[in-house]
Amino acid sequence: MASTHRLSHHNYSLSELDLTSHEEKQHKLNVVPLKRSEVWAWYIQNATYCGYGWVGGFLMIPLLIQDAASRNGVEASNHALPCNMTVQNFKCVTLVLGHYLEPGTISLYISSISSVLSFFCSLSISTVADHGSYRKSLLIVFSILGCINALGFFLLQSQKLFWVAAILSPLGWTFFNICGVFTHSYLPIYGRVHQDVLAAKARGESQSTVRKIEEQVVNDLSAYSVGIANVGSVIVHAVSIGISLAMKESMLGLEIAIAFAGVWWLMWMLIVAPWLDARPGLPMPKGKNWIAYSWKKTYNTVTSFRQLPEIFKFMIAWFILSDGANTIPAILFVIIYRELSFNHTHSLIISVLLAIMACLGAYFFLGIRKLWKLTTKFMIMLTLFLYALLLSYLIIVPYFTKSLGLRQTWEGWACTVYMGFIISTFYSSMRVMLSELCPEGDENEWFSLYLLADKGSSWMGPFVTGAIYTWTGDYRKAFWFPVALMAVGVLILSTVDMDKGKDEARNFAADKKARYEAEYQTKY
Repeated sequence: MASTHRLSHHNYSLSELDLTSHEEKQHKLNVVPLKRSEVWAWYIQNATYCGYGWVGGFLMIPLLIQDAASRNGVEASNHALPCNMTVQNFKCVTLVLGHYLEPGTISLYISSISSVLSFFCSLSISTVADHGSYRKSLLIVFSILGCINALGFFLLQSQKLFWVAAILSPLGWTFFNICGVFTHSYLPIYGRVHQDVLAAKARGESQSTVRKIEEQVVNDLSAYSVGIANVGSVIVHAVSIGISLAMKESMLGLEIAIAFAGVWWLMWMLIVAPWLDARPGLPMPKGKNWIAYSWKKTYNTVTSFRQLPEIFKFMIAWFILSDGANTIPAILFVIIYRELSFNHTHSLIISVLLAIMACLGAYFFLGIRKLWKLTTKFMIMLTLFLYALLLSYLIIVPYFTKSLGLRQTWEGWACTVYMGFIISTFYSSMRVMLSELCPEGDENEWFSLYLLADKGSSWMGPFVTGAIYTWTGDYRKAFWFPVALMAVGVLILSTVDMDKGKDEARNFAADKKARYEAEYQTKY
């Protein structure tokens, strides 16, 4: 950007400049070591956008949709009577496209739509962010769109307009998820330019030693970012709880809290932007349509699975495991809100507890990993084992008693504490594992595929959960679905060879760079 400004003073036009050549020269400059200010800008940006997603998108928006749908609904037992929300454990349904649906299932189906939309939009734009400085520019653009979307919930002035929230919710999730792709793609880049890694290379350390140092560095960066993100989430939660109490748990209170989360996200993005270095990649080929280029490049990557079999096995495992991990809290929160009579404030407090425990868990497992020098893959398997213990309780206990198995209020709190303690380490470790297997120069593309695998599968969990409830009338039976998913995912993940995968990524990146330079020399 600064180069463009300087050139404009000499009255050059874009047509007279070879900007591609300029970007190519910049890309070939010596590697700039990672700066502390840069890392903290990334931490803060990650914390504030996650505040919107975890509090607004995951909790408040579904509550708003369920509330509006319930107010616009009728009694489940008598469709001639309007929904009476003053009765404890009320059972209501809402007419949607000719079918009566329970409000909780409506939010689950909307979540499925959000996943599909995120999938298509991410694949249509994210590959472009691997070129030039587009990663940072697009991160700012989608933060602006996310803030505008959050303010749009003020349009929901009547329960009859709950369809407005049903439209805004998938859009908000899409903007959030695309920002997640751009944010996460910095992680492998930061690992390669970290001072410890560069120093090890300068000392002439063996490739094995350098890889171990880089693995530890990336794990530390990921764990600290998750911990700080949870601190940011707690701040947004605290403000949202204050708004909910002040507004007496009204729909307007939820709308104000959602708007605050969106403004908070954009405000901090703009504040830290000057310190968030672009870390530009190879220049974007001239004359390319962004959408067509992104889909074509993604297609070429997917068809190159013979060159990168280990990372593809990881992506298949992530496709399955992420749906299982995402479905567990989705079912948990529906039961807590619909059956255990948690109100808005209770739901926000329990979400705060989840964030606090996630922060504590991130640093606890970080210490465990450092103490015993555990690998990223082992940490993932450990968290999956802990998930299995939770699911065993939620599935087995209800078959022996009607008083336990997420039927008591204290169980809702206990499950949140337990799940919060392991959830951040699971997601952080999966993100690190991809960073280790990702070819250099294709970070945004692979993290887009990572989102594809996550969101491309996560429509199944809410959809199957809604179908199971419609069929059985019991949300608890839906926990069998994530059990099956995690069992299959663990089997596939156990076959991934990390050292082989890193070699494949290095060779793939080297071949790609050689082809690009040969093509560039031919043209210019």
